[in-house]
Amino acid sequence: MELELRILQNKTNFKDLEKEIFRIVCKEARIRFKKILEKIDQAIMDSRDKDKFKLKDIKKRTIDTLFGDVTIERRYYKDSNDKFRFLLDEYLNIPANERQSPALKEIALDLVQELPYRKAADKIDNILEASASHTAIFNWVQREGEKLSKEAETKQLDFFRDGLIPDDKNGDRKEIDHLFVEADGIHIPLQNDDKQKGELKLGMSYQGWEKRHPMSDEYNLTDKKYYGGVFSSEEFWKETAAEMYEDYSFSYGSISVLCGDGAEWITTGSEYIPQIKVRFLDEYHLNKKFFRKLGRSEFVPKLLENIEESDIDKLRENLKKARQYRHKKKDKKKVDQLKKYLLKNWGFIRDKKQEQKKKNLGLPDEIRGLGAMESNIDKVLANRFKKRGMRWSRKGARNLAKIIIADRNDSLEKHLNKINWEFKTDDLRKVYNNVQKKYSRSESEVLKAKMPALKGPKSGQDWVKGLKNISDPMTNNPIN
Repeated sequence: MELELRILQNKTNFKDLEKEIFRIVCKEARIRFKKILEKIDQAIMDSRDKDKFKLKDIKKRTIDTLFGDVTIERRYYKDSNDKFRFLLDEYLNIPANERQSPALKEIALDLVQELPYRKAADKIDNILEASASHTAIFNWVQREGEKLSKEAETKQLDFFRDGLIPDDKNGDRKEIDHLFVEADGIHIPLQNDDKQKGELKLGMSYQGWEKRHPMSDEYNLTDKKYYGGVFSSEEFWKETAAEMYEDYSFSYGSISVLCGDGAEWITTGSEYIPQIKVRFLDEYHLNKKFFRKLGRSEFVPKLLENIEESDIDKLRENLKKARQYRHKKKDKKKVDQLKKYLLKNWGFIRDKKQEQKKKNLGLPDEIRGLGAMESNIDKVLANRFKKRGMRWSRKGARNLAKIIIADRNDSLEKHLNKINWEFKTDDLRKVYNNVQKKYSRSESEVLKAKMPALKGPKSGQDWVKGLKNISDPMTNNPIN
């Protein structure tokens, strides 16, 4: 009761009370965590091979955790090869140069996907009893993003250079009839680079559409996965292809549809993914182009009708009229740009409108959602990279993008599990067993132990008879 009253003292609202209790709980967690680690260190010392490990000193180490900094004291040994070692660090697999715990890093990597590095550091300081500098968080992103990039590079080299299809280790590879692939890029400001801007590329694949619920008019993409987070188009398509072959088994007659704007680098995807049989121009970019070049002109619905009817001659005729209608040179130039765009991508536009071609390719009767890339790239990359006035190095942008994409694909946690400081459980088990043997008797020894009181001068008293019943349950001597 005294503790509760002390906590309530000077607290005038629920938030302050809540934060004070959280502070107390974290303080207790730090105390218990320290005791646990130091008891393990004690057990290691007691069970060690004393001829092999000579105790030299006790040294401190601080680990930043979710509940604050924990400073422990652990033994320092010299082994038979004259090498100095911290056995506690080895048994718990704590890296020599790591201060922050894996759980703290995981939270930081989650926050930095939405927030700048400094704000992510401030959030940790404000919410937890822990701290992490923005520099430390930046370094974690670079280190883990670099690992993800290396993994992607290894896969694509195995696939394109050595002709090795990735192993299906978990039996998760799906055999598919068709796959929809969309690609787009965002231009981000660069620093310390020859160019002021660079295009960060993102791809997305999915197998089709399903209603959000049976009565819904809205649909979700099925088996959606993201790719990319790089600047080079060749690197993008090689990594994407290798990932796809890891996830999917393309049958002889399988079809992939490539969709995006009119960028040449998107079209080159068919050179890397042979299953791509058709290239569509998505309607979002088509409509966007019309709006930018013609605004709300009366020619827009006419041109859209020409596209719907696949009538290229009528399209040319209406574009000519639209140009004549404009008086300013800059407006005429916009019509010329639109004409160039439409004629260059006419095959992609026409194919999407030709239902018979879709049926011949064995695609679903109703193709929905082509053009969903724009909203997805906004959610996945653009909100973090474009809208805060920041400038990026190519390497820094790539590494953060790799972290974000891995998280969206639900594979980041699996990657981070590799840095969870997995215990050397076999070694720890031996430590526990040795300590138990040293300080405790076996059950059989305990059962053989004698109670002198059972045969002493007071053996007839009721309390002694009770002990007899407990020690020998087969005798049913009642207590008088």
